[in-house]
Amino acid sequence: MPRQISSRTPKQDRSRASLERLLTATREMLSEGTFEALTIAGISKRSEVSVGSIYARFGGKDDLFLAVVRDVLGELDAEWESLVDETKARKLPLERQVPELIDTLAEYLKRHASILKPFMTKANDPQVATCGKASHLKMAISFQGLLLESRETILHPDPQHAVSACFSIAYAALARFLGLGSAADAAGEGDWAQLKQDLGIMCLGFLHHHPA
Repeated sequence: MPRQISSRTPKQDRSRASLERLLTATREMLSEGTFEALTIAGISKRSEVSVGSIYARFGGKDDLFLAVVRDVLGELDAEWESLVDETKARKLPLERQVPELIDTLAEYLKRHASILKPFMTKANDPQVATCGKASHLKMAISFQGLLLESRETILHPDPQHAVSACFSIAYAALARFLGLGSAADAAGEGDWAQLKQDLGIMCLGFLHHHPA
């Protein structure tokens, strides 16, 4: 009697492929617009996944959005860690490391601003907020940890506070320029290159500051 071959793997492969199309389509649509403009019908059309199949996987638009948030932030977290590792491997002195790290953070945020904006607008959702805060914390820890490897050349009496302040100030200024968060109307104010340069100079000056 011939052995029967299970159809489980092909079905799983098709299911995985449809899920990937679904997540990719949702991500693209969010990057192009807003959460409010996102519709299940639109996602279905772009992903070529039926409305029924979408609802079989997710309870609705909010659940699908949360899945995309988790998926995207996982990718971005890995990318950021890789960028920090690359900078770390160069073993730069603090004077060069600070402006380079600021520039790396700036270009990383700029590169992903279009998908981060709709995430920010849903920060009032507890689950989205939890994901966002966790990702932000990972970014801060890596940024601060790299600078603290040069602790012996930081003149500020509290190096941990100093590197934490540098990250907070740099992130806030860059996010404002990119329109991430509540001050969307302030997006694009000033000169991007000058902002990055100024932040590098200010942060390095703060790390080298030793009050009398």
